[in-house]
Amino acid sequence: MTIRGIAHQGYSLKYPENTLSSFQAAIDLGFSHTKLDVHLSKDGVPVVMKDATIDRMTDGFGEIKNYTFMELQKFTINHDERIPTLEEVLRLTKDRMKVFVELKQTGFYHGLEEKVYEIIKKVNVLDQVYVISFNHHSLARLRIISKKLQIGPLANELLPRECEFLKPLKISFYAIQYSGLKKENIKKFEEMNIPIAVWPVNTIDQMKQMHQFPSILIGTDELEKYQAIFYPDTIPNWQEVGM
Repeated sequence: MTIRGIAHQGYSLKYPENTLSSFQAAIDLGFSHTKLDVHLSKDGVPVVMKDATIDRMTDGFGEIKNYTFMELQKFTINHDERIPTLEEVLRLTKDRMKVFVELKQTGFYHGLEEKVYEIIKKVNVLDQVYVISFNHHSLARLRIISKKLQIGPLANELLPRECEFLKPLKISFYAIQYSGLKKENIKKFEEMNIPIAVWPVNTIDQMKQMHQFPSILIGTDELEKYQAIFYPDTIPNWQEVGM
């Protein structure tokens, strides 16, 4: 059974975030979507990691942009995994789940948008990927590159007035932080026919609150808890997930 929800960075509570094992675990659990973060190596390879540095996740240190991809492969995550490329992840998820790709474009990655689009096209998953970013210039660049690519802003707050500014970009959705979700604005987005994706929704109270908004696509780190709340019939014993 497919669980309609976004596995944030795969199943990051049980596996290292943004790794192949984490995404595989989310696939195995049956989640329909996942979300990942992309940076660019020194030699122009899109790699999957949340931080701009490798300090927190690997046994190395320094900024991703200062290493070639082959140099990055020398470092390990949790002793036995390596930093995956965007291509590796998209090949893993292809025809199994859709992917929100967040571009970590802070102005330092020249050509990040082009490189990411090239990979999406190469793997042939144009209809299975949503590219998001806090950087509106990055979104504008993506729209110039492709008229068909599904793109959308990532924001801290749900702002209907911003949609007028983004109208020329023909956004496919609006992705926001849970803390910025306001009930009165949700209706406005529904009237504009702009889908909303929201995360992180991790507590039982937050999940129950989101039951009143079935149109919203929800992202979570608590995959099994989410499954128990939204798909209780698939859980043999809900007490096993720590509720």
